[in-house]
Amino acid sequence: MQVLILGCGDIGTRVGLSLLERNWRVAAARRNPEQLPGQFDRYEVNLIDPASFAGLNTVAPDYVVVTPTPQSYDPAGYQAGFAGVAKTLASQKWIAQCRRVIWVSSTRVYSESDGGWVDEHSPLNLDEPQASSMIAGEAAIRRASTATIIRPAGVYGDPQGMLMRRIRAGEGGATGALYGNRIHRVDLSRLIVHCLERDHAGEEVPPTLVGADHDQTPTHEIEDWLADQIAVTLVRPSDSSPSRAHRRCRNALLERIGFTLSYPTWREGYRAALDA
Repeated sequence: MQVLILGCGDIGTRVGLSLLERNWRVAAARRNPEQLPGQFDRYEVNLIDPASFAGLNTVAPDYVVVTPTPQSYDPAGYQAGFAGVAKTLASQKWIAQCRRVIWVSSTRVYSESDGGWVDEHSPLNLDEPQASSMIAGEAAIRRASTATIIRPAGVYGDPQGMLMRRIRAGEGGATGALYGNRIHRVDLSRLIVHCLERDHAGEEVPPTLVGADHDQTPTHEIEDWLADQIAVTLVRPSDSSPSRAHRRCRNALLERIGFTLSYPTWREGYRAALDA
């Protein structure tokens, strides 16, 4: 089997290396392909430049994994990074011929903001431009090919990640939100591989998956725990209104497809990051 990983950064590289161990062939594309592992077939592609896709016409992948990112955090950046990329990808002749596309979206697409539960069938947020662009991207990919949309909660696990850097600097966030959701980067990459292997084996792969662990601890409580571990005093903003999404993500479908988390809660994940 051959997989093509588009926008191949940290998650895509982990997926590709794992598939190589399973004797898959891995092609990967990004703006700076020299940063990809030498074992990959490497391609220089700028996902927001349709002309750069021409170099992929000879790949003919069995599977495609896409990890799109916003070009900036304003509506235009999300439009380009999600809806625009999906439109370009949908126009490629080889996309309809592959067995399945794995498209990594986000739980940001959900409209819930009052602490309620969401799952794969919950209402979507069409009122926010950024979320709308992500939703439009998902829809375009579904029209173009058989697809599984993975909607991860906050991806973490990098010892030098944003939250870890803020805590080391003594910067805490607002305390208004009661719930938070997350998934370790190792588990997100493992989930993608799990879906690919299931499809290859002829087993059912859901069209949508919420990628989240078993815990909904508020982010500010995690910040307090991390600060205690490294003996840092946090300074928080005077405005306690929530700065992050306020919802709880159900992950029951992961168990039903036989997937087990390596880091079931943030405690195991951040402990590993601190030890690293």
